[in-house]
Amino acid sequence: MKKIIFIIGFVFLFTGTLMAQSGTAEPGYYPSNYAGETWTGEVTLANDDTRELTLSYKKGAKEQKFVGILPKGYTVKIKDGTNYEVKMSDLMGMRVKVYYLTKTMKINGQKIKANEIFILKFVKDN
Repeated sequence: MKKIIFIIGFVFLFTGTLMAQSGTAEPGYYPSNYAGETWTGEVTLANDDTRELTLSYKKGAKEQKFVGILPKGYTVKIKDGTNYEVKMSDLMGMRVKVYYLTKTMKINGQKIKANEIFILKFVKDN
């Protein structure tokens, strides 16, 4: 019995360490079909044409990546209270937390799943 409890505890501990970059959104008002998924990492790739960005999370020798699409015209409120339209190239190297919905899209006659970002927050380095 102790072995089973130890194994279950180890699995939960290991899974929590691996999945530390993904998380759940804090309480608030979100789209009705939002499951609460978030992802935090450093922007390692940003494409101005497709509005795709890649977030990377590295812990030790393991690295995980997330690819999402930021809508055209997405703005963030800056310190002086004005809205600033996010340029993909400005995000390179920044640590961000994204809130996203996974949607099925049809591109060139093929169905693909894409992560559509609807909230992007800047995160301070640890």
